[in-house]
Amino acid sequence: MGIVDCIVFTVGIVSGSGIFISTRGVLEYSGSVGVSLLVWAFSGLLSLMGALTYTELATMIPESGGAYSYVRAAFGDTAAFLCMWTSITIEDPTTRVIEALTFANYVLQPFFPSHSQPPEVPLRLLAALVIVFLAWLNIYSVKASLFLQKAILAPKVLILVAIISVGLYRLALDPTTSTSFVSPFVGSSKTAPLLATAFHQGLYTYDGWDNLNMVVEETKNPERCFPVVMTVSLTVITLVYLITNVAYYAVLSPSDVLLSPAVAVTFGDRVFGVVAFSVPVLVAISTAGALNGQTFCQSRVVFTAARHGYLPSCLALISIINCTPVPAIVFMTCFSLILLVTTDIYVLINYVSFSQNLSRLLVTFGLLILRYRRPGWRRPFKVWLVVPVVYLVVTVVLVVLPLVQEPITVGVALAVITLGFIIKIVFVGPSSCCCCCCYFTCPTFSSKGTLSHLSGRFYRLVQILFQALPEKRE
Repeated sequence: MGIVDCIVFTVGIVSGSGIFISTRGVLEYSGSVGVSLLVWAFSGLLSLMGALTYTELATMIPESGGAYSYVRAAFGDTAAFLCMWTSITIEDPTTRVIEALTFANYVLQPFFPSHSQPPEVPLRLLAALVIVFLAWLNIYSVKASLFLQKAILAPKVLILVAIISVGLYRLALDPTTSTSFVSPFVGSSKTAPLLATAFHQGLYTYDGWDNLNMVVEETKNPERCFPVVMTVSLTVITLVYLITNVAYYAVLSPSDVLLSPAVAVTFGDRVFGVVAFSVPVLVAISTAGALNGQTFCQSRVVFTAARHGYLPSCLALISIINCTPVPAIVFMTCFSLILLVTTDIYVLINYVSFSQNLSRLLVTFGLLILRYRRPGWRRPFKVWLVVPVVYLVVTVVLVVLPLVQEPITVGVALAVITLGFIIKIVFVGPSSCCCCCCYFTCPTFSSKGTLSHLSGRFYRLVQILFQALPEKRE
């Protein structure tokens, strides 16, 4: 992928469902329109700081896998295993489920009166359908996936331009028609945990900027590509998100936003008249594009972890027909389908945001460690030291404060991470190869007993089933 491909890819992933669902969450926890807009602006700035921090690591360690690869270089196998565990059990499947549920919600919303929440059964079935379809597309062809990503960008831009144009026109025509800006800071949250949770909702909307790090090996000249892509993409997205929220509030009151299960649909019903039906369609297409990009990128994390021995080695096989990591995509898809047991999008956002901030805290600290321990490593792009330091401090705050506001959600995330640590201690030996993985998948497992026989047979079964072979590495 070249610079243009990477910008389209990054914008396509970041501008997914967040701008259509998180407006309500940010307002709910920030307490006022004025503070919510500040949260949107600072969330964009913070994301850009994180992206520049990750850019130095991507150009210094040009290996697919993203945070997992960087933590492994800075802290070793145990920390890398926990980072990988958090990614494949919490972050990646949860973000895909959020996008899929948003897609299903916007597709079904027009069929239910008074914008009531669609029933859970059709919501889950439609979400599962889109997850499976996009997994198949990514299995079929990398080019087909990238083509879809580019094609979906047009309707995504169209719906955002339409919302911004109509909202700003209404605001310019008669500013008094909107009550949102009369007293914009009335009711603002005054507690730090609430504001931290509001930032979690806002930062989720910008999430996805690190997906390009997961596929760095598939980019052309990452040393030149990454700084340009991250700066351009996140600057544009921040401005678009901020203006889109102003447009929302130009038409809708704060109470309208808080009561709406689908803000863009409510906005469309107010201003688009007979063509209001197009809003949920375009939003659904937009979220499908983000889900497609996540499927493409996040499967490479599974692939890289398996290549290093932290997951079953059969997940590092590549299809001989399409040259895609089919077993990794199938594994990832199954994990996402399991998480469809819940349809509460806002709980899922808080759940994944805490875990992501925890991982990014570790990665940013790892950058500082590598600056100290490995000063001689080649760094084609070196970010100003203040940027990762400030990003680290803010991320620490965002990790600690939600412990008070969302103890159950955070507790579940910490329990899953702790389980990963136990698995590492119990099953994973001092070598880089995971013993439990060897039992089931490693064809070179040294034991002569039944487990060795079964592991070899299972590995060959996966090879035959998916027509896949190990990657050839020089």
